[in-house]
Amino acid sequence: MNELFSLSLGVLSYAFILLFIFNLLKIDYYNPIVKGFVNIYKPISKISFFSNQLYTIFIIAVLLRFSNFYIMYSSQYDAYTLALISIIEVLNTSLTIFFFSVIGGVVLSWVAPNSSHPMLQIIEEISMKLLKPIRKFIPSAGGLDFSPIFALILIRQLEILLASIIRTII
Repeated sequence: MNELFSLSLGVLSYAFILLFIFNLLKIDYYNPIVKGFVNIYKPISKISFFSNQLYTIFIIAVLLRFSNFYIMYSSQYDAYTLALISIIEVLNTSLTIFFFSVIGGVVLSWVAPNSSHPMLQIIEEISMKLLKPIRKFIPSAGGLDFSPIFALILIRQLEILLASIIRTII
């Protein structure tokens, strides 16, 4: 029974992390997938902790992840440690989604540019919004865009930093 409850908390946590990313990057709200996530969140938004919806979604994702960790590891770690790990894990999961979105965006630009599928549009939009600031500093050279390489390196370095913080906490 605990495994099923833990699994459902994990799935909900991932859903709120995706909603957090959609709000953070201001992904197209007319996309049917994004609209579905927003409709799931709409009843919860009435109990908002903060005036900014982004903070509330992040806190809910952390609370869901914390609840999951507390069910699984409360006998081994104290609540403060589990709360810190929950925050770091939500950030790490967001970075992982960014990492695979950049890779997916690069592959989609070769295979199916400007696809009409809603999921592919989300991947392309996340990728483009992550690469836009990097492209300001690193323009394309001879038609080749090196910004995804720098984005992937930066994301990976941030993931390593978060993993080292978790190692020092535990």
